Amino acid sequence: MKTNELNLSTKTLARTTGFFYLLIITGGLMSGMFVRETLIDPTDAAVTLRNIVQNESLFRLGFLGDLIMVLSDVMVSVLFYFLLVNVHRGLAILAAVFRLIQSSVLGANLINLFKPILMIQGADKMSTEQLTQLGIDVMTQLQVFDYGYLISGVFFAINCFLMGVLLYKSADFPKPIGIMIFIAGLGYLFNCMASFIVPSLIDISAVVMLFTAVIAELTFCAYLLIVGVRHRKKLIA
Repeated sequence: MKTNELNLSTKTLARTTGFFYLLIITGGLMSGMFVRETLIDPTDAAVTLRNIVQNESLFRLGFLGDLIMVLSDVMVSVLFYFLLVNVHRGLAILAAVFRLIQSSVLGANLINLFKPILMIQGADKMSTEQLTQLGIDVMTQLQVFDYGYLISGVFFAINCFLMGVLLYKSADFPKPIGIMIFIAGLGYLFNCMASFIVPSLIDISAVVMLFTAVIAELTFCAYLLIVGVRHRKKLIA
């Protein structure tokens, strides 16, 4: 059975990577869809402020989900390196570097997500005018967090390009997965660039990302957890 520098079988390493990959997806969905989507109204700062004040524990839980996601992303960066280093060491190092940079940007950006918690302390003693301004400030802080997230996405898109090539060349994974991850990088890059350069395309880029990046990553994660690596037929001597 083939092993690696971690002295794990390739299948065990792949499934361990899949576990942390699942934590990334779970943490991201919990914090993004089930917390921020519930509490934040992009069109109404007052409603957003009221929701956060009334559901502070839920907002903190969302922060925890993002923290778990970032920590798991660091693990996945390292595990993918060991999983793919035998395919091409240089590309594996580059892929790990770009994903670790993404994790660093995400980790640093978490302070922008937590800052509203600090800002709302004592909100019950504020005047109406103060609450109005506070709502605007909180909304601005959350927008800064969103754009920080998008900046990290550029590094992740490059990681997807590199990962796509490595997976395509690897004998351990089906070539379609490598193609899907490479295309996912295009989806992420389009979404990030549209948000910064052509905001009118944000809705279109979100749909493109859904049908490229999201499906690709879910498929890849499922493959890692269920299959691990592709079974190789033994050659008959």
